[in-house]
Amino acid sequence: MTYAGGPQFPEPTGPVPPPQAGPPQPPAAPKKSKRRQKIVLTVFLILVAAVLALVWVATRSNGENAQVGNCVTESGENYVKIVDCGTPEATLKVVARVEDKTQIEAQISACTPYPDADQVFWEGKEGETGVVLCLAKTGK
Repeated sequence: MTYAGGPQFPEPTGPVPPPQAGPPQPPAAPKKSKRRQKIVLTVFLILVAAVLALVWVATRSNGENAQVGNCVTESGENYVKIVDCGTPEATLKVVARVEDKTQIEAQISACTPYPDADQVFWEGKEGETGVVLCLAKTGK
């Protein structure tokens, strides 16, 4: 439709958007990626598993883990380490393992029932009970 004598405007061809009230809104923040969260969690779990594996490997030869029949070697003062019985390091063999004994009980009577025992090794916290290993020399 045209009118004489005034400015000419084209006819609207589609719906006219409503006028905006107030200041313009910022665009919506992008959603955090669930994929990134899964990757971070997976890496964290792998690191925790690696640390636990390292601790296990580092402590599996501790004397407190020795069982009857294992061979051990003295590794410093008041410390024994589990070793392969076929090696020259294997100077002692565990003939008995006694649980829940104090350090004094270990020194006095824990290994008395085991006549083959030449040495006593106690592992635990001072003033509490611990593990006693009754040890016999291997002859090496």
